[in-house]
Amino acid sequence: MGAKRVASSAAGTAALVYVVLSGRLSSEGAETVPRRRPGRKDVEGESKERWPEKAPASWREAMAVAARTVGFAYGETLGKWPLGDIAFGISHYMRLQGNLQHEYAGSNCVPLEGPGVRQELIALLRCLRLCMFFSKKPFEVFLEFGGYDQSDILTRNSKAKLMKPKFTVVRDESTRCFLLFIRGAISVKDRLTAATAAEVPFHHAVSQEGRGTSVVVGHAHCGMVAAARWIADQAIPCISRAVELFPDYRIKIIGHSMGAAIAAILTCILRENKKLSSSSCIAFGPAACMTWDLAESSKDFVTTVVNKTDVVPSFGKVSAASLRAEVIASSWAPDLREHIQQKRILSFVNHSVNFMRSYFPFVHNPSSKVADLESYIAKSENIGYIVKKHSALSCWPYVAAGRQTLEAPDTEAGEGTAREETEQLMEALQSAPDASQAPSHRQLYPPGRIMHMVALPVSEEQGGQNAGVALYETPRGMYGKIRLAGSMIRDHYMPRYVETMEMLIDRLAEDDDAPLSDTNEDVPLD
Repeated sequence: MGAKRVASSAAGTAALVYVVLSGRLSSEGAETVPRRRPGRKDVEGESKERWPEKAPASWREAMAVAARTVGFAYGETLGKWPLGDIAFGISHYMRLQGNLQHEYAGSNCVPLEGPGVRQELIALLRCLRLCMFFSKKPFEVFLEFGGYDQSDILTRNSKAKLMKPKFTVVRDESTRCFLLFIRGAISVKDRLTAATAAEVPFHHAVSQEGRGTSVVVGHAHCGMVAAARWIADQAIPCISRAVELFPDYRIKIIGHSMGAAIAAILTCILRENKKLSSSSCIAFGPAACMTWDLAESSKDFVTTVVNKTDVVPSFGKVSAASLRAEVIASSWAPDLREHIQQKRILSFVNHSVNFMRSYFPFVHNPSSKVADLESYIAKSENIGYIVKKHSALSCWPYVAAGRQTLEAPDTEAGEGTAREETEQLMEALQSAPDASQAPSHRQLYPPGRIMHMVALPVSEEQGGQNAGVALYETPRGMYGKIRLAGSMIRDHYMPRYVETMEMLIDRLAEDDDAPLSDTNEDVPLD
C-alpha cells in the first residue's frame, strides 16, 4: 500500500508539472485547443489532447512531454496491475505456460536454410557487430572496428535527448552503402522516448511495380515516430548530397531495440524521397511500433531479426493487457496462500528446534536441519518457485492495511488470527485500481519481414545439452501475444544476438558444400 502511495504521488506530481507547463507552451503551427475540464474523455475513452508527433523544440516542451509520459507509463503499469500479479502472478503463470519456443517453428512458419541464407546471415552479423560497437563503445573504437576514417562520417549526433536519439551516418566502401546507425534505449532520455508509447497517426507512400503508388495509413509509436522525423530532418540533406556524389551507393538504416523500431519508421519516411528510394532497414529485436497494415507494407524493405525468447518485439499495451487477463485467470492466489501457511509451519519447527536445543545441547546445527526440511517440502509440494527473499511474509509490512510491523504468530493464539492475516494479505495483493474504464488501444507489431532464430527442443539422448538453433520466417500475427520465458530479457541483448547468429552460421556451414567464408569478411548487404 505504501509503494502504491509513493507511485501515485509521483504520478500526481508529474501531472501537476505537466499542467503548469502546458499552459505556457505553444508549439509552432499548432492549433488552439479550447480548455476543458480535467479528466474529460472522448468517445473511445482517450484524452482529446494529441500526443506530439515531433521532437520537443525546447527544454520546456521536453519537460512537459516527459511529465506526461511518466503519468502515462504509471497508468499502464502500476496503475493497472495489482501488486500480487507483479510479484507472484507472472512467475506462477510463466511456470504454467511452459516453454513456447516450438510455436515459432510451427506449420505456419517457413524454415530458412541453404547457402544463400547463410551468406545473408554473415552480412547481418557484420551489421549487428557494427551496431553494437556504435551503441556500446567510444566512437573512435567504432570507427576503427568498421575500418572508417573521419572522411567517411557524413553526420553524427553524439548526445541523446528526449525523442532525439544518438545516430550517425557513415560511408561503407566495402559494401558500397551509406549506413545509418541508431542507438537503442540506453540513457534515461532514451527510455522516456520508448515509454512515450501512445499511438499517433502515421502514413507513407508505397510504390508498387506496375500499379503506381499507394498510401498506407495506420498508427505508430509516438516517441519513435517523433524520433524518426527528427533524424530525417538532420540526415536527409547530407545523405542527398552523398547520393549525388556516389549514385551507385545504397542506403541502409540499422538499429537494435528502440533504435531498430525508429530505423524502420525512418526508412518509410526516406523512401518517399525519390533520391533516397533505395533505403532499406535491418532491425534487430525491434519494439512493436506500428499497426498491421504499416508493418505488412514494409516487408520488401525492412528485415527484422528476433532472437529466441526476446520479449520486446511482442511487448505492447494490447499484448500486456491480454497477459494481465491471463495472469489474473491463472489462480495464483491459492498457491501463494498455501505457501504462506507453509512458512508458518516452518517457523513453528524453527521455534521447536530452538527450544529443544536449549534443553538438549547435543542437538546441533538446527538451522541446517530446518533448511533441509524446507527444501524437501518445497520439492514435494512443488511450491519452491517463489524465491525465499520475495516471500509473502517479507512484503507484509508494505501491503497489509493498518499494520506497521510484523509480529511472529503466537502459537497459543490459535489458527484464527493466522487465517485472518493471510486473507488480509491476499486481499491487499490482489487489489488494484479499477481498469474497467481504461482506453482501448491499437495492437502494434514489429515491422517488415520477420526472421526468428528459434531454440530447438532438447531430446533425451542429448542429456540436457543445447540442441542448437534454427531460422524461420514467422507470421506477424504470432507477435500479438507475449510468451513468457526466464530468458526473455537476456535474449534481447546484442551479445546474445551475436552468439545465436554465430551458432546458426556454423550449423548451416555443416550442410553447405560450398567454400566457407569467414564471418568477418566483407560481403554484400543484399
